[in-house]
Amino acid sequence: MIWPRHKHIEPGSRYVLGSEIANPKIDISVPRTAHLAIIGESNSGKSSVLANLISQEVAAGGEVWFIDLKTGMEAENYAQVLNRKAYDLDEAEALLTDFNAGVDTRAEQWRGKLRSLNDAQAPHRLLVIDEAADMIRSGANKKKSDACVELVRSALSRSRALNCTVVVATQNPRVSTSLPYRSLLLTTLALRLNSKSEAVMAMGEDAVRRGARPWQIPFNRPGDGYLWDAETNSVRFIHVPFVTDDEIHALRRVGGDGDGRSDSDSPVPATPPTSDNRGLLRRPLLRCEMRDENV
Repeated sequence: MIWPRHKHIEPGSRYVLGSEIANPKIDISVPRTAHLAIIGESNSGKSSVLANLISQEVAAGGEVWFIDLKTGMEAENYAQVLNRKAYDLDEAEALLTDFNAGVDTRAEQWRGKLRSLNDAQAPHRLLVIDEAADMIRSGANKKKSDACVELVRSALSRSRALNCTVVVATQNPRVSTSLPYRSLLLTTLALRLNSKSEAVMAMGEDAVRRGARPWQIPFNRPGDGYLWDAETNSVRFIHVPFVTDDEIHALRRVGGDGDGRSDSDSPVPATPPTSDNRGLLRRPLLRCEMRDENV
């Protein structure tokens, strides 16, 4: 299920991730510009988190760029709404180079005029990297792998103020090796993990000390997870609703279909969603500052 945007959430300003488990009437959201790490075992609900984020981005009129090094098995389900896609390391390097070039272009255009951009100045650009640990390679591919990692690091460190967001998903909680840029991802959603030690690796000791218990999530509860904001030291136990394949395939971009190709600064126009699109938006959002939306 993809959640509808509630009337008190400003359109395009936030992603709603899900509802609070202790009080399902409370929606938990993060700013649309919050870089996010999604970490969880297989079948823990990562795909539904991505589906909810992408559906919200499409409804808001933004761009979606998708790197999926598992031969595109996840990303190709969204082919009709993608601006760019990359399914191998060569394509990933090209996509990341273009993404950073777009950041440079925006910086040159707006430097000294505004400290941060919104959709009025430049369409929002969401970069999704699924199974991010697969970007880490050795042997003959190490040089290209290292180049991709540095490009991701550059995007994370420079793009937020320029209305770009990076979302990274992985099954591997050993983030020191699987996500070498982990320190730049200040918001984490930890879905089901196998042990307390994995939770500490994925989220840090502070999150566990403040109540995060992803190793206690049952296998039959995909979508349950702990949302951790390192900036505010906040932990929330939330549920992200399941999204079906049919719902994903029904997504359509406002103003036309995506083809997986776009110049780095020639996006689809950021047309605001109309009420006709609300059927696409039964989803949860994210938020770095973690406030209760229904309070």
